[in-house]
Amino acid sequence: MKLIYLLPLLAFTSPILAQQKALPAPLKLVTEQGGEIVSEFAAPANMKGYVADFKGQVITLYITADEQYLFTGPMLDANGNNVGEQAANDYATGPKAQKDWQTLESSHWIVDGSAKAKRVIYTFTDPNCPYCRQFWQNARPWVDAGEVQIRHILVGILKADSLGKAAAIMSASNPEEVLKKFENDNLARTLQPLKNPPEHINAQLMKNHQIMMGVGARATPATFYHDANGAVKMQMGLPPASLMTEILGPLPSKPTK
Repeated sequence: MKLIYLLPLLAFTSPILAQQKALPAPLKLVTEQGGEIVSEFAAPANMKGYVADFKGQVITLYITADEQYLFTGPMLDANGNNVGEQAANDYATGPKAQKDWQTLESSHWIVDGSAKAKRVIYTFTDPNCPYCRQFWQNARPWVDAGEVQIRHILVGILKADSLGKAAAIMSASNPEEVLKKFENDNLARTLQPLKNPPEHINAQLMKNHQIMMGVGARATPATFYHDANGAVKMQMGLPPASLMTEILGPLPSKPTK
């Protein structure tokens, strides 16, 4: 699954204005479960439409004219058009994209690649994720050429020892080198998970996991990047070969001997 964002701020009903209004009672079912009502839009049949950010997922909601009933999900007109699609996209491609990228920057990541690289991407990585390791290998031509810097946000979600392995990498004196050896299979079978990680490492891993949930990533690898037009996109899972140049840019030419 691929979610698409666009970095520039697009016009839509302000989340602040929406929150200042007295929201219909049924919307409390959403906010009490951790959802945030971010905008309101016109809906047919005297209903009101709302966009909500529910733990990183953008959803549309509809309230009946008497404000007593709540419907969730897409509403289609007679021509099959999704009534709330534009409003949802305006939020996902504007404010949410800006917020998500800033949140990723604040995570605890391990750098892979040159500090002078023109392109930076973020990817959520689990030490026990074979697709994360494959993505690492597939990205070598871009990283080794100094074109791309990958910032690995370590999480521990796949196996019982994932968290301990992530902690072992992050607490190393040189996490970048340890991660490199691990993804190159030099440490994959011998790295011992930490049974009692330092408190600050636990806190960093917890924050990384919270950020992962908050930006709507539900699997590893989950990779965030800018495309050629400045759009921020998320690729869930191992990127197919057809997407590698969109994510990482043009394939660097091999140096001539």
